[in-house]
Amino acid sequence: MSKRKTELRAMFAASPDPASQNRPAAPQAKRPASGAVKAMGLTLGALAREADDAKRLRKSIEGSDRIVELDPARIEASLVSDRLEDAYGSDEAFEALKASILESGQQVPVLVRAHPDAERAGEGWYQAAYGHRRIRAARDLGIPVKAIVRELDDNDLLVAQGKENGERLDLSFIERAMFAQAIIDGGFDRKTAQAALSVDKTEMSRMLQVASLVPLEIVRAIGPAPKVGRPRWGVLGEALSTRARRDKAMKLIQSEMFTAADTNARFQFMLNGLADREKKPVKTDSQPIKDGAGRVLGTLMSAKGRTKLEFSGHDHAAFAAFVAEHLADLAKSYTASEQESSDQ
Repeated sequence: MSKRKTELRAMFAASPDPASQNRPAAPQAKRPASGAVKAMGLTLGALAREADDAKRLRKSIEGSDRIVELDPARIEASLVSDRLEDAYGSDEAFEALKASILESGQQVPVLVRAHPDAERAGEGWYQAAYGHRRIRAARDLGIPVKAIVRELDDNDLLVAQGKENGERLDLSFIERAMFAQAIIDGGFDRKTAQAALSVDKTEMSRMLQVASLVPLEIVRAIGPAPKVGRPRWGVLGEALSTRARRDKAMKLIQSEMFTAADTNARFQFMLNGLADREKKPVKTDSQPIKDGAGRVLGTLMSAKGRTKLEFSGHDHAAFAAFVAEHLADLAKSYTASEQESSDQ
């Protein structure tokens, strides 16, 4: 038996008697030694696993989102606005949000990142990804806002902002369309806009088409119009295709009926106002009627299934009276002529 085996046997032997080292090892003595080694190995393995689990748990805790309280006055808006505030009416939903926070506290935290400008970040400034209305409500109420601070680059911020809005499902079509356009105008690609709004290429193209047809100042004047979907916004966009129609739209915005209406009614008022277009001149077929000397006696005009005879000349009234007097005889002659033609 090797020296190492002897040492191991001595270490795990039941008796501490040194003389036992000189006795031959009985076959059954190997079992308790093997069980002890195995038990120790299992114990050490369990301890190692527990240590690994503790390490993973600690990392998980350290990396998890923690809710902190921030001064809402030191939180700037996101890179891109995703809402259209009602320019003329009171925002009842926002007032209800403030009342809820005042009564029950802020239930859902906002998401922010450290301000991208290092100097401002050092002064304790943040930039919001989403939760702008909750931030504004907290600012109005003079209370801290509950927030999650997360490391986000520009793309991550826009995607988080868009997805949170998509899950709430409270943005109208035109708000989503203008949000998509603002992302593109901000220098980001369409993939980022699609990811932020969770839409495919086709729907993104439709959104951007409407956003390009309706000027931003008109959209802002109308407001979010939550009851109006893409088809009707598309109709309005087509109605604004000329400079004259856009000029008329700007005049409609200034009217008292427009400013007094709610956002959905303002959209309909605008659409109706643009649909009331100036009447186009009616296309007519005219034929001058001359006497034997070439003088024009009048004009025969036909339009929309109706025929009219207008007389001209200084004595046109008298001549018209004469024709009217003999009109019955002329009609009789015409009928007889038509009958004669049909008999042939």
